[in-house]
Amino acid sequence: MNSTPKRFGMEEKLREQKIVRILTILLALLVARLAMVNRGNEEKAVYGEGNVEQQEMQEEEQKEMGMSITDAYPLLYATQPVQMEHNTEEKTVFLTFDDGPSRNTEKVLDLLQQYNIKATFFVIGMNLTEDGILCLKRAVEEGHVIGLHTETHDYKQLYSSLAGFLSDYHKLSERLLDVLGQCPALFRFPGGSYNMYAKETKEEIVEEMERRGFVYYDWNVSGEDSVGTPTAYSIKSNIFPAVYEQKQPVILLHDSAATSLTVDVLPFIIEELQKAGYTFDTLDHREPCQFSW
Repeated sequence: MNSTPKRFGMEEKLREQKIVRILTILLALLVARLAMVNRGNEEKAVYGEGNVEQQEMQEEEQKEMGMSITDAYPLLYATQPVQMEHNTEEKTVFLTFDDGPSRNTEKVLDLLQQYNIKATFFVIGMNLTEDGILCLKRAVEEGHVIGLHTETHDYKQLYSSLAGFLSDYHKLSERLLDVLGQCPALFRFPGGSYNMYAKETKEEIVEEMERRGFVYYDWNVSGEDSVGTPTAYSIKSNIFPAVYEQKQPVILLHDSAATSLTVDVLPFIIEELQKAGYTFDTLDHREPCQFSW
């Protein structure tokens, strides 16, 4: 009896089974790949294009070091306490400038020197170029106070997670320690402590930053000098007469390269406040001004 047809049939069946197994494996690999792509897209939506890899590297580095979030970022600790010793009964205004240093910071410093008043500058690490460092050192030498603002001003990366925020501020603290030999205790959230990007992470950020000795400051008067297309008139109108409603106004202004108008209207702002009987001081002498919402 010839068994060749039977053997041929068995071989054909085995071959078909092998093909099915291969196709099944390929299909599983394809599904897994699609899942990874979808996960990556979701992370990009949360963290921002180009920041996912950095976020994963930060998390992986912490795992490898066996560190908790409280152990990580060892340089991110305030080295100067906030005094908060100012007389709250006095009419005192606190001028604050965000997003410098820049060429406009030099002009702001010239005006502050002319009027013999002090202010608080919340700086961006990426602006600490060679000129920016000289400007920062001048501000400190002339009695102004420095606060941390951000390294990059990238909202999506900054507020993506507690680790994202601390990583950004850790870079800034390294710069300030290198330039000034100290890490100031004051900081200001880019966009303020209430903004759509920070609403999911604000509480844990505040808790961890306070544990590290930092205090955040918002504002209660804003010149809106970096929003839209401001004019000298709009900046003045945003400050006056609203500023008179505050006994201790904290005025938000900017000293970035794009806010030359701020320099132009600063003498008017200072002189009007002096006429109204206000003195000037730095934020380290004031209790925290923080949004209540």
